[in-house]
Amino acid sequence: MGWAEPRQSASVSATFILVNSIAGLFGETMSVHALPSAAPLWAGAVVVGGCLGSELGARQFAEVTLRRLLAVVLALAGLKLLFIRR
Repeated sequence: MGWAEPRQSASVSATFILVNSIAGLFGETMSVHALPSAAPLWAGAVVVGGCLGSELGARQFAEVTLRRLLAVVLALAGLKLLFIRR
């Protein structure tokens, strides 16, 4: 069917999330002219989580584990989109 491998899907997903997050932060900054005071803490958590996730995904987790984790992340994102309104 032409689907990507789990590692490739995870890589593309991570890149999309990074670009989407940067765009969201830019939009937030433009609308309120400031970021929340906790932004540096969140940025640190992002760096640590990204490094840990990259290491685990590239070297530690089996392909089936990556598939299951990706399915959970996509399901949570879909549920959030359906049920959480602003």
